[in-house]
Amino acid sequence: MSTTFTEIVLEGRFIMVKGFMLGFLGCYKPDGKYFFHRKENIRRETFGEFLKELFELDNYVHFCIEDDLLEPFKKALPLYTKATGYEIKSERPIKGAEFSFAAEVYNRDLAGKLKDLLEHLPEGVSLKNYVPSEEVNEDAKGFEAYAPLHEYIFRAKGIVTGDFEGIMKTYLQIKRGDLSDFVILSQVKLHF
Repeated sequence: MSTTFTEIVLEGRFIMVKGFMLGFLGCYKPDGKYFFHRKENIRRETFGEFLKELFELDNYVHFCIEDDLLEPFKKALPLYTKATGYEIKSERPIKGAEFSFAAEVYNRDLAGKLKDLLEHLPEGVSLKNYVPSEEVNEDAKGFEAYAPLHEYIFRAKGIVTGDFEGIMKTYLQIKRGDLSDFVILSQVKLHF
């Protein structure tokens, strides 16, 4: 069974909240899972919330924390609040998430990695509106980025939806791996 998560909006400057989170995890559960919206490209509810967090106008930090850590985090928070005055402004359980993608890959090996990733999604995660296509041009040779004609092209687009933890695992595999230059990812949209 996958881990469940809760979105928390905490009043405070990002760097201080991150420091508190790392200190808390270091003492309580070093391998605990959390995702800051601004670092992992998780969508805020409104554009205004995004701008406020980006420019630290209202000093609100949005992040997702695994539910096993939620109560211990809330118990440790008053120690932080005494020194800073910051507090939790909202918390919402996350039911799931999704992101859309579009890919264009000129290398068969990388295309194979993407296909394999999409065929072996984590449990509770699925593809919607998946449209793959492959082109092979016998007249062209190579896969150079600026070639007028490519020997091989794999294109795909779709929506990855389902369990939050599985979505984040898939999203970060693409974003931080070999495929990042060939796949455009939307923000991760949370379902509450």
